[in-house]
Amino acid sequence: MRDQFHVHGRADAKAFDDGTVFDLGGRTVTVVHLPGHTEGHSGFLVEPDGFLFIADIDLTSFGPYYGDVGSDLPDYEASMRRCRDIDARWYGTSHQKGVIEGPAEFRHRLDVFAAVVQKREAALLDFLSEPRTVEEIVEHRLVYRPHVEGPHVRPVERRTAVQHLDRLESLGRVEQVEQGRFRAR
Repeated sequence: MRDQFHVHGRADAKAFDDGTVFDLGGRTVTVVHLPGHTEGHSGFLVEPDGFLFIADIDLTSFGPYYGDVGSDLPDYEASMRRCRDIDARWYGTSHQKGVIEGPAEFRHRLDVFAAVVQKREAALLDFLSEPRTVEEIVEHRLVYRPHVEGPHVRPVERRTAVQHLDRLESLGRVEQVEQGRFRAR
């Protein structure tokens, strides 16, 4: 896959782990592993400034994005809880929201952002009032609005739907009534 996109590693690149501290002389940057969006998704805590860069936990109204092949909904939820527990002066995102000042404002925005997962799940349960296939769920859409088009839409919708179905099935809230057809209990 990497060759398909002409991506090649660098011999001088070095991996880092959660908790790795980079000393920049007068400042440190601590790696905060925040998987879920992608497996290696990480944030960075810059001290003594008290700045936590949370990257793609971006606090937008779109909500958490966990629709890639390497995305994982439970990991994403754990990463949001981890961010919530870090007191910082500022929190920075990769998209649209920029820098949020103070833990109280950050936690409020994080709660609103995280609630999108539950809204998607509620919408799915409502849609599953009658048996549906994954393809019908993809067409119904949990993530993108109906007017959004592109080659990414269907795969993201499918991956998101399957993650929610797996969780809801394990919780006994959804059942497979026949091969490939799911209904809310």
